[in-house]
Formats: sequence, structure tokens, C-alpha cells
Amino acid sequence: MEFSKRVLIVDDEPSVVGVLQEFFARFRHGHAYVVVSASSAAEALDILLRGAFDLILLDMVIPGIGARWKQGLDLLKRIRDLGVKAPVLMMSGDWDARKEAEVLSAGAVGYLHKPFNLRDLDRSVALALGSGPRGPETK
Repeated sequence: MEFSKRVLIVDDEPSVVGVLQEFFARFRHGHAYVVVSASSAAEALDILLRGAFDLILLDMVIPGIGARWKQGLDLLKRIRDLGVKAPVLMMSGDWDARKEAEVLSAGAVGYLHKPFNLRDLDRSVALALGSGPRGPETK
């Protein structure tokens, strides 16, 4: 493997982060993944100000920002306001077509449903990285 992709997982549930780390270790996309996690909005913003990521997985419910079901959406908007161009996959255990449409219109490239299916997650990550900008930069 010649290079790696940097992934930020924003979720306050350690078990979810652990499962995602295991899944990223199994993916065979022609490169390795370096996975960093944040358990709050403030921590995620701090991490994003210090370095660029190729992909962000963001939970819909994340402590430290906004009304409960709009927390992830509010953080997504702040991430975009910072100039971060990395593709974002939103995650939720509570599927809602209205929420999915809203996050997609706000700039997310996909909406993942918990609990995760390895095949669906693999496909979503590959598509996000294939269609998103390479080496996104933060401003």
C-alpha cells in the first residue's frame, strides 16, 4: 500500500467507533486508513482545524451543539463554514427520509444507517472517496 487515507469519525459511542475502526481495517480499497475519532462537536472542530481528512463520518446526535436531532447537521454546516471539503457521510440509528434529504442538501455525500452492514459501509466509503475531492484542505 503506497499511501493512506485519513478518516475522522465523530461519534460519542465508543462501541460505534470501535466497530468502524475494525471495518476500516478490513477494507481493501488499495490503501490503508488512518482513523481518528472525536466524541464531541468541540473536539471534532479542534481536530479539523489542525489537519486535513479525506473522509468524515458524522453522527446525527453529537454532544455540544444544537437541538438533539439537528446536532450533526449543525456540525456539518460548521465544518463546511471552516472550508473543509472532505466528503461527509452522516450516520444515524433513527432513519428518517426528511432528515436524510436535509443532510444531503446541506452537503453530505451519504447517509449511513446504524447498525452498520459491512458491505453497505464498504460501498459508501468507496463511493465517497471516489467522487469526493482528493486531499481536501482546511482553511
